[in-house]
Amino acid sequence: MNIKEFIESSGMLEDYVLGHLPDKEAAGIECLAQTYPEIKQEIEVLNLSLGKYAAVYEKEPPAFLKDQIFSQMTFAEDEEVQEEESLPEAYEEITAETEIEEVRIIPLWSKMALAASVLLAAVTAWMVSENKQLKTESTELSERVENLEGSFNSSSELLAEFQNPVNKIVKLGGTEAQPEAAVTVMWNQKDNSVELMVNNLPKAADGKQYQLWIIGENGPEDMGMLDNDFEGKLLSMKAVNGTPSAFAITLEKAGGVPSPTLEQLYVIGNV
Repeated sequence: MNIKEFIESSGMLEDYVLGHLPDKEAAGIECLAQTYPEIKQEIEVLNLSLGKYAAVYEKEPPAFLKDQIFSQMTFAEDEEVQEEESLPEAYEEITAETEIEEVRIIPLWSKMALAASVLLAAVTAWMVSENKQLKTESTELSERVENLEGSFNSSSELLAEFQNPVNKIVKLGGTEAQPEAAVTVMWNQKDNSVELMVNNLPKAADGKQYQLWIIGENGPEDMGMLDNDFEGKLLSMKAVNGTPSAFAITLEKAGGVPSPTLEQLYVIGNV
């Protein structure tokens, strides 16, 4: 920012001192004055000059001036000349007491051009900011729509699985140790594939993992380990071998064990 050019050519400081600026622009000038000492000093000078100028016109003229002026008023051309010659002597007594500082006159077109450029810069900055905000909101909205579409598609597929007559739905309820636990198993009786969805299970501790079992004629059989990041997922497990009478889940060490730990039985459900 060219401070000297702004002070000498903009005319905004004069308008500020005269109280002609809108509140927003006046606040901007005050902010600049706090930042640039040159602007603050110029405002003080203008205020001082304005005060001196006002003091001249606020001072009452001497009593003799009124009588002198009226005594010399006439419509004759020669008396008009005489009046012109006598008046300056009276005014000299007034102007001699106060020296009026030179006042710079800024062309109107210069003020208008600067105001237009400031307004254009402000509007441009606002439009750039709004455009960035709209792009950000548009991106966020697109992501939300994609997530909703994905969630809807997953829900539709899951509903279709539940409604498929070849799937046997088995609800596994919590045990006495974990009464709030719940898991839903879908057993496809046509190809013996098994999928499950965790409704409510506490997070497995470090080094631990949930393991699915079927209980059949040959006792408990391993059906695979649950992904520890199971929330909101439909997990594919091992295929069923034979005809199970129940499904159960225990909490075991990571990677699984050959036989279930009954003390860590979390859910079980009869087929």
